Amino acid sequence: MKKWRLLDTDLAHPYYVTALDDAISIARSRDIVPNTLHFYRRSPPGVSIGRMQSVRDVDLEECRRRGIIIVRRRSGGGTIYTDEGCLIYSLVFRSVARNPNTIFSRICRSIVSAIENTGIDADFKQPNDVLVNGRKVSGSAMVMRGEIILMHGTIIVDSDLDVMRRVLLKKGKTEVTSLRKEGSSVSIEEMKRLLSEEFSKSLGVEFEKDEPTDFERGLTERLIDERYGRDEWNFWK
Repeated sequence: MKKWRLLDTDLAHPYYVTALDDAISIARSRDIVPNTLHFYRRSPPGVSIGRMQSVRDVDLEECRRRGIIIVRRRSGGGTIYTDEGCLIYSLVFRSVARNPNTIFSRICRSIVSAIENTGIDADFKQPNDVLVNGRKVSGSAMVMRGEIILMHGTIIVDSDLDVMRRVLLKKGKTEVTSLRKEGSSVSIEEMKRLLSEEFSKSLGVEFEKDEPTDFERGLTERLIDERYGRDEWNFWK
């Protein structure tokens, strides 16, 4: 069985984890590191803006008042709020498959299986959402760098949905919920285990826990300084 690396940053600043995802994809494109699964949560809470989304969709004053960090990611997709109750996964891998819908389907169906293993039913909604009782608990986004896929997404385990509604001015078409609100008592750590098991099955790989390389750490700090920690990047649109 093929070996993939597992990184678990857990709680970290939104600038750091956003930059680290980017650094991992660059390192993978240069064959410095193997295919990687990265788990993390944002602390302090963050609003992650899709590459082409507008900050006008966010209540910036409410974010400042609550100490919520604004960061723009390289991938597409919508604007999301994440806090310590939201688990984020990131998959960085080399792939000859170029159809985003095929990739989204495989990964999102793995998320469905992981959620169902907590005792509640879930459904995959094309192209990249997972629903429980018709309400969204997971969304994913993707960016490609040559043959390297960076796909990352959220699993809302026990986030503060009231704060989410306050800071996001543009509401999605689907109501958002959390696993806890839908009746699951799964912990963040248990969700990590369930997800890694389902990703292992669907991808046919085995995960080995590791740490970021010196190259990735150094590049992460540089990307924060040059991009993710700068208003010119985060607020350009």
